[in-house]
Amino acid sequence: MGKVPHAMRAAKLPLAVLPKPTPASATASASQTPALPRPTNPRHSKTPAKASTTPAPASADAPPPPLEKRPIRTSSDVAAAIHAAADADVDAAVDLARAAAPTIPLPPRSLALLLRRLALHRSVAAARDLLTELHSSTSSPPPRPALLALADAVCRRGEPREIAQLLPVLADHGVKADAHVYNALMKAHCAASDPAGVLGVLRRMKDDGVEPDLVTYNTLIYGLARAGMVTKARTYLDAMAAAGHFPDVITYTSLMNGMCVKGDALGALALLEEMEAKGCEPNERTYNTLLMGLCKNKKLEKAVDVYKSMVGAGMKLEAPAYATFVRALCRAGRVPDAYELFDYGIKSKSFAEVTLYTELENSLKWLQRMKS
Repeated sequence: MGKVPHAMRAAKLPLAVLPKPTPASATASASQTPALPRPTNPRHSKTPAKASTTPAPASADAPPPPLEKRPIRTSSDVAAAIHAAADADVDAAVDLARAAAPTIPLPPRSLALLLRRLALHRSVAAARDLLTELHSSTSSPPPRPALLALADAVCRRGEPREIAQLLPVLADHGVKADAHVYNALMKAHCAASDPAGVLGVLRRMKDDGVEPDLVTYNTLIYGLARAGMVTKARTYLDAMAAAGHFPDVITYTSLMNGMCVKGDALGALALLEEMEAKGCEPNERTYNTLLMGLCKNKKLEKAVDVYKSMVGAGMKLEAPAYATFVRALCRAGRVPDAYELFDYGIKSKSFAEVTLYTELENSLKWLQRMKS
């Protein structure tokens, strides 16, 4: 064998743990050649028993195949090692990337994988530190697809603080956040019932030169209406239309829900007529929202009219709306109507029969207690 070059001996290469192959040929060569059988007298020989072809079961305590550590010398080696370790231990995968850099370039797909895992299981700060460490000594910025993968993972996580920390990370590396990122941040504030945060995201979008899209306006109106700021939410109907984003069924249904929560169920019903006049067709969610809102606001006759419209359109009931409606009918003494509602729920296969029956039974029990 020739001598190993000095440079290769001195290099400190990371090691990847891989299973050591055990080819059949090596096993066969290790075994000894069986000895030949001794000759026997035919008169004293016995018919040998038939050999079993069933293989012997493997021992449960058999040790796992030996592992060997192989040095990582190429980008392909880095990628294979990171992908093998990322799902089980993201910290070990990050250590592999750090040990390989800057001698061995990290493939963009591997960087994207690491950033996604860090965003989901650690934090944006951990992803930022890795980016800083890997690219501080190089003139090339992180690849844009890897940064977009980080943004997607953070938005899916849906935590306002993490998404807010994402924006400067993208800006530091020359990637401008788009409406998708801002919409995710706005949705996170909606989930946290933070209308001030929702409006703050809209202002930040405009300051950063990002135009709101239809999802932005729908999320904005939903968050404000949900918080009871219906009047403020309605002001954005004209704003979104002026920007070329016309209100759709999601926009109107969000407003109706907010109006019903605030106690203006009749105003929500009038909004239904307005959306239909503008050519926007209501869907099942729209009718279920109105049905439940009218019942809660003690507008039972209007709720019955909405229910008849649903039956005529063959729409399904949602469990909360059905429970509220059947309870309102029973409390009003309209038991036959409650049974008819139950039958329609079965016929339309709105949801599980046991749920339909349970809600009706509970409402009838309540009525019986009130009469006794």
